[in-house]
Amino acid sequence: MAIFNKNTLAQVNGFDNPILAGELVWNQQTYWNLTFQTPTGSDINLSGVTINAQIVRRQLSNIIDTRNGLTFDISNYTPTPPSIPLTVTNIDPVTGTFTLVINSAAWSLMSSDPELKIDAQNCVGYSGRVKVSFPAVGATPADDLIIFLLFLIRSDGVIVL
Repeated sequence: MAIFNKNTLAQVNGFDNPILAGELVWNQQTYWNLTFQTPTGSDINLSGVTINAQIVRRQLSNIIDTRNGLTFDISNYTPTPPSIPLTVTNIDPVTGTFTLVINSAAWSLMSSDPELKIDAQNCVGYSGRVKVSFPAVGATPADDLIIFLLFLIRSDGVIVL
């Protein structure tokens, strides 16, 4: 898994927002189990929440592997592609957990990307977010929790050359 430079991550998520970032290999099926807890470690009940996750293609340039992690510039991809919905499953409201999945449905939408070649100087990049929307309850107003996403996609060196 890649280590990202803190300043690079701040381009995507600001200075103190949560982010899930990683380097994936083309067509890799993977998932992340996410748990929501209070600062004291109590589970946050997810009853009634709406969870939506999506990513969109971004243009990465100037990728450098430094002693402090990967650095690069990220910008909008032209032409602007549609966002790719990610699967959210295994929602357990009582324990505050769910699973974020990258599966074949997401990969089929990414298959024509021109920068998946093994010798591409700048690999494919996607950024996005998981939006967990809590409804208003009594005097407590509605609230959205955002987790930013950043994925670099590399050629698998076998199928996508």
